[in-house]
Amino acid sequence: MKKSKLRGGFGLAQIMATLLVVLPTLAFLVTFMFDYWAVMQNDNRLKLIANMTSTQLDSLEDLSIEGLNSYDWTILFSKLDELCPGSSKIVFKGRSDSQKGVVDVIVSYHHTGRYFDKTISTSMSTYSYHDQNATVNLTCE
Repeated sequence: MKKSKLRGGFGLAQIMATLLVVLPTLAFLVTFMFDYWAVMQNDNRLKLIANMTSTQLDSLEDLSIEGLNSYDWTILFSKLDELCPGSSKIVFKGRSDSQKGVVDVIVSYHHTGRYFDKTISTSMSTYSYHDQNATVNLTCE
């Protein structure tokens, strides 16, 4: 008598079922990581904007609202516009008082992604060379 081996009929079905679970999970993880990477890139750009702005502001002699309004922001903003995420532009949102001799710069941006839909903000503090105090708010819109 000859023994015949029956092939497992479930082999292909098990492979297909596994792929049905694994492939969507991998697709989710990859798209999630792309969105997370975009958020991290945007956060890095905001940190660069805060650094450039605080470096510029710590040498100004007048950080009052009149002094900031009379300051020529066009050169700085043209550089900062290139760093804003997406096609957004930098906008001066106002000034408030801070600790004596401290310049705080707060930069924010609303990231809209597939999984992350949130406002990212970063701040940087520096000392003023002219004993000025101010908190400057900038937004990439």
